[in-house]
Amino acid sequence: MPTAAQMLAGYPDIMLQVLAELRGALIDGATTREQVIELLAAQLTDPTSVQMAHQEMLDFTPQAEAAIDLLLREHGEVAEAQFSREFGAIRQMGPAKLEREAPWLYPESTAELLYYNGLIGRGFRGVGQNAHTVIYLPSDITPWLPRPQSELPVGLPVKPAAPPPPARVLPADDALLLDAGSLLGFLYHERIRLTPQGPHPEDIERVVKRFQIPFSGGDVDLNLRLALLLHLANRLGWLRREADGVQLTHNPVAAFLDKTRAEQRRALFDAWRTSPEWNDLCRTPELECVEAGVWHNDPLQTRETLLRLFGHLQPGAWYTQSDVLRAIREVEPDFQRPTGDYDTWYIRNSSTQEFLKGFERWDAVEGALLRFLIRGPLAWLCVLDLAEPAAGTDTLLSLSAWGAQWLGHDVPMPDEHAANHISVAEDFTITLDPGVALADRFRVERFAQWQQSYPKFVYQITQRSLKRAAEHGISGARIAQFLRTRCRTAAPRVLSAVERFDRAEPVRSA
Repeated sequence: MPTAAQMLAGYPDIMLQVLAELRGALIDGATTREQVIELLAAQLTDPTSVQMAHQEMLDFTPQAEAAIDLLLREHGEVAEAQFSREFGAIRQMGPAKLEREAPWLYPESTAELLYYNGLIGRGFRGVGQNAHTVIYLPSDITPWLPRPQSELPVGLPVKPAAPPPPARVLPADDALLLDAGSLLGFLYHERIRLTPQGPHPEDIERVVKRFQIPFSGGDVDLNLRLALLLHLANRLGWLRREADGVQLTHNPVAAFLDKTRAEQRRALFDAWRTSPEWNDLCRTPELECVEAGVWHNDPLQTRETLLRLFGHLQPGAWYTQSDVLRAIREVEPDFQRPTGDYDTWYIRNSSTQEFLKGFERWDAVEGALLRFLIRGPLAWLCVLDLAEPAAGTDTLLSLSAWGAQWLGHDVPMPDEHAANHISVAEDFTITLDPGVALADRFRVERFAQWQQSYPKFVYQITQRSLKRAAEHGISGARIAQFLRTRCRTAAPRVLSAVERFDRAEPVRSA
C-alpha cells in the first residue's frame, strides 16, 4: 500500500490545508510543498492522532468501523466499485470546485468522511481493461488502527437444508464420461466432417444416438453438454483435424484409456477447470455476450474463485440453490469482476435482448451464471449431486464425494467396482454394464457393431465387423481370447465361430 506521504503527493494544495486543519496538524513552518507533505504525513501517521481520528469517525457514524474493518480484512485495499456500493462514493473535484463547495464540511458518504479526514486514500491498479480505482489504507496508518472485532466468515455463511427424499436425488454419475467413451468408439471408425458453421449436423446426429442421455436438438442445455464434451475431447488431445474432418489422435486416447475410472473422471474435470477457452459466462443460455468495446471476462479466474467457494460447503450436507447464491453474493459478489465493473460489460438477456448493466442486475448475470454452472458443468462433471425440486421449492445441491475430494476435503471415494460385467449371448450380441472399463468397451468397438447405449451397452458381432477388425490387424483368435478373459459369460459357439474367422470360415449370427 502507498504510504501517507505518497498519498498526499497526489493531492492539491487545498486538500493538504484541509487535512491539516481537520486533523490538527501544524504545517506553518514549512516553506515548500515537499516540506508540507513531510510534516503533514508525520503527524497524520502519529499513533495517537490515528487513534483519535478513528474514534471521531466512529462517533460520527457506525459505518466508519465497518468500512475500516473491511479494508483491514482485505489487507488494506478494496476495489472502489465494491467499497462504494457499501459505503458511498467519493465525489471527484478539482481544486477550484473543492474550494467552492468544501465537501469536507458536509460529506455525503462514509467514504467521503474517511477520505477528507486522511484515513483512506484513492489510487489505481492494473493496466488496460484491468485498470481500476481502489480505496486503500496508507501502510503507515494501518498499524495503529484497532484490529477488527470479528473476522470474515470462514467459507460461505449458508446453513444446510433438510435432505431431500431419495426418490428426488439425482446423484453425480458418469454419464458424460460414458459419452466420452462413446465418442471415442465412434471416431475409431468414423470421422466428423467440419463445415464453416462447425461439425456436420448429420455426423453429430449419429454421435448423439450413442449417448446415455436421450438427446434433443431443441434442448439448449443438452447442446451445451455436447459442446463441452467436444471441447474437452479436443483439449485432452484426442482429436486431430485432417482436411475437412476430425479423427482420433491415438497416443493421447490410449493414455486416457489406460487410466482408472477415477483418474478419467478427474481428467475431464481438470480439463474444464483449467480451460481458458471455455467461457462459462458466454455459454450461459440466459445470457448473450456481445462483442463490443474492449471488455472481456476471465473464465479461469471466475472458475477458480467459484470452486474455492463451493469447496467450503460441507460434504454430505444439502443446501438450497438460492441460499448458496445469496451467500456468494454476500461474501464475494465480484467473483468474476475483480475490478467491480458492472457498467462496461456488454451482456444482454438472450430472450429480451435487454442489456444487463449495473450491480442491481447481479442476479440476472452472476445469478444466471451460477444457476447454469450448478445444473450444468458442476453436475455433468460429477462435482455436485442435485435433487429435483418439488412444486414450489428450490433446487437442492450437495458436494458429491468426488467433488468434495477434488475441492480439498478428506473424504473416502465411492466403490468403483459395481456393475462391470460383460456377456456374449448365443445371438452374437455383447452386453456391457456401464461400469465396464472404457478401455474394454473401446476394444469391443473395434470388432463389433454398436447397437444401443442404455440402459446397457450392446454390440453385435458380424462378419463385416470382424472383417473390419482384421483390416486393423486384429485376429479372430485375439478377439476370442479377449472375450474369454473379460466376459462373465460367453457362448462357446460364438467364441469358436470368431476363432474360425481367421480361417475364412463364415460367421453365422443366430
